[in-house]
Parts: sequence; structure tokens; C-alpha cells
Amino acid sequence: MSIFKRSILYVTRKKGKSTLLFLVLLIMATFVLTGLSIEKSTKIEQQKLRESLGGELTVMVDYTANNPYFKKTNDGDGGYYLYSERPLTQEVLDTISKVKGIKKYDAFTPTLVNTNLDVIPGNVPMKDRYSKLVYARTVSSSENNSYFESGTMKLVEGNHITPTTNGSALISKDLAEKNKLKLGDTITIQHSENKQNVDVKIIGIYEILKPDSPIKNIVTYDKLENQIFVNLDTLQKLNKNMPTGFIQATFEVNDPAELDKIISDIKGISSIDWRAFKVSTDNQDYLDAAAPLQKLQTLVTSIIIVIAIVSAVILALILTMWGRTRIHETGVLLSLGIGKIKIVSQYLTEVLIIAVLAFGFSYFTSNAIANNLANNILEQNSTVSKETGTNDIDAKVKEGYGDDISISIKDKNKTNNTSKQENVDKINNSVEQSESSQISVNIDFYNILQLYVIGFIIITISVVISSLTVMRLNPREILSKMS
Repeated sequence: MSIFKRSILYVTRKKGKSTLLFLVLLIMATFVLTGLSIEKSTKIEQQKLRESLGGELTVMVDYTANNPYFKKTNDGDGGYYLYSERPLTQEVLDTISKVKGIKKYDAFTPTLVNTNLDVIPGNVPMKDRYSKLVYARTVSSSENNSYFESGTMKLVEGNHITPTTNGSALISKDLAEKNKLKLGDTITIQHSENKQNVDVKIIGIYEILKPDSPIKNIVTYDKLENQIFVNLDTLQKLNKNMPTGFIQATFEVNDPAELDKIISDIKGISSIDWRAFKVSTDNQDYLDAAAPLQKLQTLVTSIIIVIAIVSAVILALILTMWGRTRIHETGVLLSLGIGKIKIVSQYLTEVLIIAVLAFGFSYFTSNAIANNLANNILEQNSTVSKETGTNDIDAKVKEGYGDDISISIKDKNKTNNTSKQENVDKINNSVEQSESSQISVNIDFYNILQLYVIGFIIITISVVISSLTVMRLNPREILSKMS
């Protein structure tokens, strides 16, 4: 009689034992399959988060003594200006943007300029020479600029500034209405220091969707309504013979988990003199939002390991106890010349026959509990993240998180009016997203395959362990024990 036939006969004859073993294997399989499916779903959710939140790295001019091209000059009014003989050029940005994993970038340089416009005054009095100054914000692409990306501003007429739109400018709708300007009109901007004049044509008009708070202290050149966007060609004309480029560029990456590798690839570009620049990263949004999912994945992985070990131990104990009741059967099989390996194979086959049914049925029991279990654990993790995340946000606000770099020491603390709040809002939104996220757990064929592989390994180990005591005996010893 074949091993499989003897196994079938035993399983069908011992209905009580088979039913109990089926229930034990079903419970084991349900928890393992639930854990595997939750682990897979958390990986998928983390991938979605990486795609939606992205990550950023910033390349900026190093305004310290570490930069051999760093220069400092007095402005004649108690302050001084910092500049580098090797700024971020368009060529450098184009080279970096070709690195695999980079989606897009936003580069800028703020320059204080006089204009022939009637500007909108701030509510903080300034010295005469600063009272009518505004920022000419040199950008690589105004469409990718943080003001427009964040929804603070929106282009309502004309076109955006690009690297090729030379001699052009974007101004606010408020500034255009106050000065009766329209698309195609020309305005004059003058460098506040060297007095160089440049004429630029208005090719776009933007509207402010998130205005400054009326109770906030804002100087004239920080007013959102007074920002004039130009491209690098205009800045070169304003600076005359001075080195011209961007002071900072923020590169958005597709996958924040790949930031370290991308930075390594960027720093490996030999054509860029990295003594003049420094690189920083920002994937905090992703880390904040993904924290509950990462904790869930770690917890589930640990649970799967524990379940596998406990299942192996329990199954081995059950099979060992049952094996002692089969000493007579084992002795008879040995006396008939059936080898020990074949006998163990029969015992293994018996368990595997029941396991195939139990593992298949666990698909339905796992589906019934996986979603609720996953989201309950996620909710608990999110509550902890909310508490720690709030503290992190407060700390970032106190530290001045998101301050702009200024080319003037006097202006260093007069930051972009929206930058701090936008960064805090982004962190708040990411934490809220992690709190409200719901995992959709789906059990697929790959999970079932994993279950069968893990289950069969556990069963094989358990059967071998449970058979060791009896299999060490010879037929005479077995018969003497029976007597």
C-alpha cells in the first residue's frame, strides 16, 4: 500500500484527531495569512505615500569660509552682502536634474530692486532707501516656484517665466491694477546697489490666493503683491560683471526613500566643484506620514515570526502526544520492513493533507478579520504619531523651520512670509493623512503561496521533531514498551 493511500485511510478513520488538527492548522494559517497580507498592504501604502508626498533635496551656495569662492562686501549702510564667485548656474542645474530619480526643481535668487512702479507699502516703516524697494525674484521656472506650487499664487493671465523667456516678468494683479498695467507693457527695474537699469516686459499676471495676515508686520519688499518674477538673463544684466546665478535650488525626487542614493549620485558629478555648494535633504513629510505604517509593518513582521515559532512548538507537542499513541502501529510497520523514512513520510503526508484544506479555508477567515485588525493597529500607531508629531512641529517653528537664505545679513531674518507656515502646514497635513489613512488589505495568490511555503516548513519541522523519540527505537524496543 502506498504512503498516500495509508495517509488518506488514517485521516478519514481518525475523524476526531483530524478535525482537531484541522482547527489548529486553520487558526495558525489564519494568523499567518493575515499578517502576510497586512505586511504586503503596508508596503503598498508606503509606496503610495512616497509617490504622493515625494521628497526634496536642496543644493545651495555655501556662504561660509569652507567655500573658497565666498566673498563679503560692505553695503555702506551698516550691513554687508554675501556672494560667491561660483553660484549655481543653469548648466549646473541641468546637469543635476539629469540624475535618475529627480522629478523637477525650483531655483531662485532674491534681488532688491527699485522700480518705476507705485508699490504697495508694508506696515513696517523703513529707511528712505528701502521704503520702495521690492524683490526681483529670479527663478528657473515660475511654474515650479514654491509660491505657485503651494497655491499661494496662481497665474491668471499670460505665461509663466522659463529659462528662455528673457527680458520678461511676472507681476501681481494688485500691482498691475494699481499702476494700470497689462500684458505686454514694459516696466523698469534697477539694482539697489549698482543702479543698473533693465527693462522687462510683462508676460504674466498672478493672483494671490493666500494673502498675508493683516495683523502681521511686513516690510514693503516682503509684500506678496510686490514680488516680481524674472529669469536668469535679467539678473545677469542687473549684476553687470558680477558672478550671476541662483543661490539655492530645491530638487523634488520621485521616491524619498532613495534620497541618500540620489545625493550620492549628485555628489559624484565630477564637473561640479562641490567646495562651493552644500546639500541638505527634506523628506520629513514622508517620514511623518509613513511612521504609523512603518511601525505597523515592523509589528506585523514580528508577529508573523512569533506565530510561526509558537505554531511549530504547539504542533510538535500535539504530534508528539499523538505519536506515542501510535507506537504499536509504528512497530508493526517496522516489523513489516517499512523503513523509518517512509513511516515519517506517511505521518508528514497525513498532516499535509489536512493542512492543504485548512490553509485553503484560511483565505475566508483571514479576509474576515484582516482589514479590521490592520486598521485598528494603524489607528493606535497614528495616535502616538499625533502626539509626537505635534511636539516636532512646535520644535520646528521655534527653530525657524523653513527660513529662506538671504544675500544680505541685515535681511537674514526677514524671511519669505509664507515659507514657515507652508512647511508647518505640510507637516500637519502629513500627520493628519497618516491618522486618517485606511489600509485596504487584499489577500492575493502570492500571499497564499507564502502561507503554503511557511506552513509546510513548520509542519515538516514539527513532524520530524515529534517523530524523533519513536524513530530512535527498533521494533523489539517498541514491542517491549507496549508490553
